[in-house]
Amino acid sequence: MRTVHPVRAALIFLTLILCLVTRVRADQFDDRLNVLDLVAAEKPVVTASRSPRPISKIAENVTVITSDEIARLNAHSLSEVLQTVPGLYVQNTRTPGDFTFFGIQGQTDAYATILLLVDGIDQGTLVQGFIDPGMFPVQNIDRVEIIKGAASAAWGPALGGVVNVVTKNPETSRPVSGTASASYGEKKTSDLSAELSGTSNGIGYYLSGGNLHSDGLLPNNGTNRNSLYAKLTYDLPSRGNLAFGISNIETRRGLLEVYDLDFDYVEHDSTNTRRYHSFLTFSYPLRPDLTLEITAHDSKFHNQTVFGSLDETTNSIGNNTDYVLDQKNTGGKTRLTWGDSRRNLVTGVEYLHSSVTEKNRLDPTGSVLDRERDSLSLYANATYSIGDLTLLPGIRYDKTGLDEDTTNYTIGATYRLGDATLLRGYWATGYGMPNALLKSVPARVRTFQAGIESEAVPYLWLKGTYFYNHIWHIQDYFGNPDVYATNDYQGFELEARTVPIAGVSFKGGYTFTDAQSKDTGQRIKEVPVHLAKLALSYDNPTLGTDLLLSGNYAWLNMEYWGDADQSWRHRAHYKPIIWNLHLNQKLIPEKELSPEFFFNVNNIFNGSHYWDYWYKNTGRWLEGGVRFRF
Repeated sequence: MRTVHPVRAALIFLTLILCLVTRVRADQFDDRLNVLDLVAAEKPVVTASRSPRPISKIAENVTVITSDEIARLNAHSLSEVLQTVPGLYVQNTRTPGDFTFFGIQGQTDAYATILLLVDGIDQGTLVQGFIDPGMFPVQNIDRVEIIKGAASAAWGPALGGVVNVVTKNPETSRPVSGTASASYGEKKTSDLSAELSGTSNGIGYYLSGGNLHSDGLLPNNGTNRNSLYAKLTYDLPSRGNLAFGISNIETRRGLLEVYDLDFDYVEHDSTNTRRYHSFLTFSYPLRPDLTLEITAHDSKFHNQTVFGSLDETTNSIGNNTDYVLDQKNTGGKTRLTWGDSRRNLVTGVEYLHSSVTEKNRLDPTGSVLDRERDSLSLYANATYSIGDLTLLPGIRYDKTGLDEDTTNYTIGATYRLGDATLLRGYWATGYGMPNALLKSVPARVRTFQAGIESEAVPYLWLKGTYFYNHIWHIQDYFGNPDVYATNDYQGFELEARTVPIAGVSFKGGYTFTDAQSKDTGQRIKEVPVHLAKLALSYDNPTLGTDLLLSGNYAWLNMEYWGDADQSWRHRAHYKPIIWNLHLNQKLIPEKELSPEFFFNVNNIFNGSHYWDYWYKNTGRWLEGGVRFRF
C-alpha cells in the first residue's frame, strides 16, 4: 500500500476545500464565523500584532478560547484549557493544579521557546524556561489567545508560539455583579472561587480569589493553591483611562513519589512556588485614530524544590537537594497605535530588567546562579488592506542583554477567496531565550505557514494549515551544553466545527508533526507525531442543560530507555483516548439568578496517557459542584 506524504495529504485537503467554495453574501461572512464560535469583528484578537483586529486579518494560525468555553470545562487551571487546543500537548496531567508543561506543534516550553503572557507580562523563567500552566487559575480569564508558530516580530522571545491570557475587565453595565463557585471530588479535591465586579462614577473594579486543594489523586501529588487578583480602571475626566492590576498565586505541591523495588529506591519530591505581578497602564487617544499607551510592570517568581530519597540508615526519607530560585522583572513599555482594522501601524519600545538567583540550600559550596539582564526592544507591525487582500509586515529589534542581539521579520497576508473562504500565510524569523545557567546566545527559527479557512460547505467550518519550522542553535539543557543542534519541524493541522443542529454540535482537530534532526537525519523522539482533539456537545437553553464530551489523543513517539542492560526502564503509555464528560445544569432555566450545578467524570475509561511511568496520569475520578451568578 502506497503511503501518502503528510505534506501531500495537506495539499489535497486544501484543494478539496477550494473546490467546494460557494458564493454567499459578503456581509454575512463574520456573522457566520461567529455562529461557529470564531472570534469575529466585534471581539478582535490582539495576539498576532499587539493591535486588536478581526480574525479575517490575521495571517498566523490562531486559536481563541473564551471564558464561556472555560466554564463549560469546569476547569481548575490553565493547563486543562490548553489540553483542549488542537496542536497543543500538555504533559504531567495528574492532580488538578499540579506541575505541568506543554508544547505547540512539537515546540516545548521546557526550552523557553513559548511565550506565556498574563496581562501582557511574561510568566516564564530564565532558568529552564518552564512556564507551568498548572499553576494559573482560570476564573479571572476573559479569553486565551494562542498563536502557533514564531511571533518574535511582535512579541520578542516567541520562537515556538505565544499563549496570551487576557484577564477580565470590570463589568460596565452595573455597579455590582459576581460569581461564586464550589466543587468537591475524590481525595478531598475541592475548588472554591469567587468574583466581584462593577463600575460606578467612572471607576471600575474586578476582584477574584480562590483556593484549590487536593490530598493528591496519586501518591505525594497533593495541591494547595491560593490565588488573589484585582483590577481597577478609571476613566479620566477629559479622555483616556488608567488601569491597575495585581496578581498573587501561591502553591504547595507534591511532585511525585516513586518506589523502585529493584533498587530499594524511594524518591519523594515537592515544591513551594509563588508568582506575583502588577501593572499600571495609561491609555490616551491623541486623536480618534491615534492612541498612546504607557505601561509599567513588576513581577516576582519564587520557587523552592525539594528532592528527597530513602536514607537506608534511618529507613526514612531525607532531603538530598533543596533548590531555591528567585527571579525579579521590572520594566516598562510604550505603544503608539494609528489607524483602524483595515490600515494601521503599531510601534513600540520595551525595556526589561531581570535578575535571577538559584542555589542549593543544602550545599552552600555548590553551584550558585546570580545573573542580571537588561533588554531593550523596538518594534513596528502594520496592517494594509487593498480590497480582499490584507498585507501584514512586521519588524522588531531586540537588544537582548546576551552575547547576541536579534532582528526579526515577518510578512503575512490574508485573502478572501469568494465570500466564505480565507487564505492566509506568513513567513517569519524568531528567537527563544537561552537557559540562564548554560548559554548566552538565543536559539533561532525560520518559519513558514500557509492555510485556508472556509464555510463554503453548509453548516460546516473547516480550517487547514501547513507549517514548517527550521530551528538552529538549540542547546539541550539536560545534555552536553557545548553541543548545538539544528532541527526541522513540519506538518499540518486540520480543524472542523459544525453549526449546532437541535443543540448538538461537533468540533475536532488533528495535528501531524514530523520532527527531524538535521544533524543525524533521524526523527526526534519525545515529540508528539499525532495529536487529536475531539468534542461532542449538546446545549439546550430551555432545559438549562449543557453537556460536553471531550477526547484527547496523542502518539508521543517515545520508547523505553534506561541503563545498558535494561534493568530498569522508563515506560511510556499513550495509545488510548482520554475521554472526559462535563455536565452543566441550570436548576431553574428561566431564572437568571438560578444556581447552576456541574458534574465531571474525568478519564471515563481509565486511559493511560503519560510519557514516563514516574509521572503516570490519574485514572477515572469524579467531581461535582455548584456556581451562582448575580
